[in-house]
Amino acid sequence: MKILIIDNDISTVTTLKALIMSQGDFDIDVAYNGRSGLAKMAETPDYDVVLLDIMMPEISGMQVCESMADDSRMRDIPVLLMSSALPISPSEFRESLSKSDKLNVIKGVLEKPFTTEALLSEIMRVARKH
Repeated sequence: MKILIIDNDISTVTTLKALIMSQGDFDIDVAYNGRSGLAKMAETPDYDVVLLDIMMPEISGMQVCESMADDSRMRDIPVLLMSSALPISPSEFRESLSKSDKLNVIKGVLEKPFTTEALLSEIMRVARKH
């Protein structure tokens, strides 16, 4: 399974990569900002899932999702959003996602901190099947 992690926090990326790699045979790619993540997906759109931080400088996770929805090469890649602090409750956030066609790439939300089991369960649940 091929996973792209997009997060500007190097320690978070390092931890996520180690956790996922310890659980099985995963091919993991990394981008430290939204612009780089979009470039990687445009270049190689065969990711099974993208783990995407919501709060990033320059291009937010939501803007990455909007760009993905507008690009035929990326719109079918499922996204798991990762957030440490939402301005609204998680259920309200999930409900607002369902109201926007631009955000239909988002298939789940993980609130930090999350367990390895929760992370892997969500990855397996939303991963694109080839």
